[in-house]
Amino acid sequence: MSHDHNVKDLIQIANDGASFYERATDKVQNPELRRVFSDMGQHKRDLVASLGTQLDDRSPSDVGGTVVGTFHRAYTELLAAVSSNDEKVYVSQLEETEDRLLAGFREAIEDEKDPKIKTILQDHLPRVIASHNEMRLLKQKMAV
Repeated sequence: MSHDHNVKDLIQIANDGASFYERATDKVQNPELRRVFSDMGQHKRDLVASLGTQLDDRSPSDVGGTVVGTFHRAYTELLAAVSSNDEKVYVSQLEETEDRLLAGFREAIEDEKDPKIKTILQDHLPRVIASHNEMRLLKQKMAV
């Protein structure tokens, strides 16, 4: 797999996350959740900007998101509409988005042959893990 393909995949997943977090920020009322969602969305936009510098012939804005991400957001909107606790729905679904990004990062790091790209991915990995863990913890707290 080429580094351009790995990077493009990660940008797509991060774009999915950024738009999903933005939508969730607009939908929930809890100020703390709004702050967390806003911060997470900004992290995804920063990640897209950083990874976008590694694309050979495109800008990150040319990459877009994924079909899976689009369906996931629509599914979440439907769940939230029929749920008595839309905040819990958003947290649960956003944690799944973090799962996708973390899995993508781990796969890309394992597959990447270009040492420069691998270093960039490894530099971002701690923040990706921290974001994943924060959403997982939030999900666990809301399950109680």
